[in-house]
Amino acid sequence: MTTLRYRAHAKINLGLDVRAQRPDGYHEIRTVLQSISLCDTLDFFPAASGFTFTCSDPSLPTGPENLVVKAASALREAMGCAKGARVHLTKRTPSQAGLGGGSSDAAVTLVALARLWRLPSGASSLLPIATCLGSDVPYFLVGGTALGIGRGEEIYPLPDGPRYHLLIVKPASGMATAEAYRRLDARLTAAEPGNRIFSIVQGVADGRLDDGLLFNGFEEVAGERRGEGALLPKALADAGASRVLLAGSGSSWVGFFQSRARAQEAYRRMAHRGTSVVLTETLSRKDYWERTLPRMDKETLP
Repeated sequence: MTTLRYRAHAKINLGLDVRAQRPDGYHEIRTVLQSISLCDTLDFFPAASGFTFTCSDPSLPTGPENLVVKAASALREAMGCAKGARVHLTKRTPSQAGLGGGSSDAAVTLVALARLWRLPSGASSLLPIATCLGSDVPYFLVGGTALGIGRGEEIYPLPDGPRYHLLIVKPASGMATAEAYRRLDARLTAAEPGNRIFSIVQGVADGRLDDGLLFNGFEEVAGERRGEGALLPKALADAGASRVLLAGSGSSWVGFFQSRARAQEAYRRMAHRGTSVVLTETLSRKDYWERTLPRMDKETLP
């Protein structure tokens, strides 16, 4: 039986500006998203009918509430497809970490099943389905460096950002996304975003992005975190990171390093102290798709 293995890469936000809540209940945001090499893997097996989903992480639900299952159901309904598949997810990207792991899994599921079932698999066909699954999902049909606006679902590809070597640390417990938005709401206004996001976009376009420009609006409430979540940013800075950012709405923190050697040394120092830490790096759009797709699909890169 042929197995197709796809990689679902995580993301970080090089900039994240959150505005006041919109009439539809979502917040208006401006963000620059960036693919990283940290990834889950999904194995897809053809089946005559039905859909079966399993996961290496027993703490994750495998029923209709899982985004992989939702993506498969949405694709079948949108395309009027009755074909089947079996999918196994090997989870490596931490959940509820601000890294978009579930959204990436969903986007890759759309691409993989569309190809497995011989359905239209271009972005124009899959983007409407992705948008209904979640605000981050459309980005993973683009990858690389991209600008996201609206509630984050409007994605505009940018030139590849600079290569960063990264350390990611996640506390054992963190603040839920809904709670982070609730705390941030008291500080938000309906005013148009400032120039911070567009300074990042310009820096990327010019090929001279200063990591001092990177920011995350959720860090305004990150100081309210306690315990390990409050200590990790300092630990990354003490380990030599040139910049430390919150990932998404949290709860992971990302340390930026200019060279792999410095990142590796910091990784050894933090791991030696018992900190759970991941060493990863940013990806160009070309690398993102070359790593995401199985070898047999390389000739059909987006």
